Amino acid sequence: MMGGGLLASLSPPVAAAASKASGCCRDFHGHPIWRNAHPGSARFLHVAQGCGGRTTHRHLIKQRWFSCREQELGYLSSSGGEMLVASVGRKQRRCVENVMVVRCLRKTEGEEVLPKRAVIVGAGPAGALLALLLARQNWRVDVFERKHWDGDHWAAGEPAGWSVMLGGRAAHCLEKVGLKEEVWLKGVVCTGRTTIRERGLTPKYQAYGYDMLAIPQAELAAVLINSGLSNHPSQIFYHFGWSLQCLHPDQATTEFSHLCEDGDGGGSSSVEKMSVTADLIVGADGLHSKTREELEWKTPSFSSSLQQIPAGRHLRLRVPMDVVGTQIDEAGRVHGPSMLVVVRSSRLLWGLPNCDGTMALTLQGIKGSTTSDVSKEMSESFPELAEIFSVDAEATRQLAGAKERTQGTVVVTTFNYKQTVLIGDAAHSLLNVTHLGTGLALEDCLVLGGLLQESLVAISDSPETRDGQVAECVTAALARFSEERMPEMTAAANLCSEVAKTNMFQVELQQAIMRVIARVVPKIQPWQKSANTKVISVKQLAGWRAREIVLVRVALVFALLLMLIRAIRLVRLELHISIKYLEL
Repeated sequence: MMGGGLLASLSPPVAAAASKASGCCRDFHGHPIWRNAHPGSARFLHVAQGCGGRTTHRHLIKQRWFSCREQELGYLSSSGGEMLVASVGRKQRRCVENVMVVRCLRKTEGEEVLPKRAVIVGAGPAGALLALLLARQNWRVDVFERKHWDGDHWAAGEPAGWSVMLGGRAAHCLEKVGLKEEVWLKGVVCTGRTTIRERGLTPKYQAYGYDMLAIPQAELAAVLINSGLSNHPSQIFYHFGWSLQCLHPDQATTEFSHLCEDGDGGGSSSVEKMSVTADLIVGADGLHSKTREELEWKTPSFSSSLQQIPAGRHLRLRVPMDVVGTQIDEAGRVHGPSMLVVVRSSRLLWGLPNCDGTMALTLQGIKGSTTSDVSKEMSESFPELAEIFSVDAEATRQLAGAKERTQGTVVVTTFNYKQTVLIGDAAHSLLNVTHLGTGLALEDCLVLGGLLQESLVAISDSPETRDGQVAECVTAALARFSEERMPEMTAAANLCSEVAKTNMFQVELQQAIMRVIARVVPKIQPWQKSANTKVISVKQLAGWRAREIVLVRVALVFALLLMLIRAIRLVRLELHISIKYLEL
């Protein structure tokens, strides 16, 4: 299909208006179709074609057209400059008939316009951050998310997701896109952990020695999504309510489906489908990744394994302030809201504070499916929350209806295949015991964005050879990404597995001994502090933890020796006194 065919499909007034908008001369000369059009620096011309065939011309403005189903059409030029007709789509919302959107793009002097198109599956924190980074590199990015969106937030009824703890690694990644301060306003800074053991209900505050941010994962993703929608409306296009159905990795093609209501009031619906071919396909769709599943099904050289463990039921509610509010440590210092851990025999409660005064609670070991059973279990194990979880309480109904969530470790043979790559939990989900998962997922985006930018610097400006070069450069960049990140993620998985095997008593004993050692030798800091305040290699962290374990064992042996020596001295003193007594 040639550019002349494209112009022939447009009405003469539309073509004339496009010519006027671009500042070009009278006629256009056809060029081969440029499938992956980059709509950067866009000047949008909106042309409404009425039923009578008339065409009205509105003024040029910048506007977001999220509701347009887009079809890439062609690349055109004239003697007065270059113009790209990036898309002609039909307006779907508001039932507007025969509305066409012509996006006219002018390539200004010195501006790089490349046929680069990326498809990202999943609009979580990793997918949304990568979209921002690629848009800054002049990519056209389409992000497909199965959840629904309403204005500037997730639609009502969508799962809230986990709450996460962000440390220094995540802060570094967010600073790169200028969103750290905005994200920090959406969460609660925690400086320690409040632990309640068995009966007695006496909270014990343990300071971290550093700050961590507690924030719902959905809130973090929403900040990144809104930044993309407002700052890159002509480059980032979110498709909410669309699910990946099929991936063809050899052809770099994806197929998505969307359940649409017909709008006739009868409650009927239909399934809409979309097929997209791109230069880069990114699977950022979480632990149960459809992208990973498709790669394993259709790529003989790719395999993966998922080891899951129950992670409890999750809900969000308000809890008594005397349990999770202001805490006082052993030194009498006052601290604000903290992470809450309640340990009761076979049941465990984790709580993270939210900025609206609620707590994101995860309860492990609750088996009941009815409100009476759940209320009984909660009153037996967590009597301080018995009033909140009475039989008729809304919290009890939420907990009884909540599904048991899982967490797990994902192991894959490689993160990439040709032009497809996995990032975040889709590639390397970790057990939630070190608070490293979200930071490493965001770090994936920085590493991948840097490698793509470095690889695409030297491609040709010729449209005839550009497509092939982009595919080769993307494939090479993804191979380097996998080579660099695989050892790190293997070390992270091993680290989390080892930490998960230690019980609470061992952790507290180790931390207490390290605090004493740090007072004597200030240069030696606990590995958890380094993990959550610095951006360093996970392999290095694992080495520090191994060193810390050796130091703790040496300290324990030394303490035992001191106790043994003291015991021997006491025994000798007792014998000496006994002998003196007998002599008398």
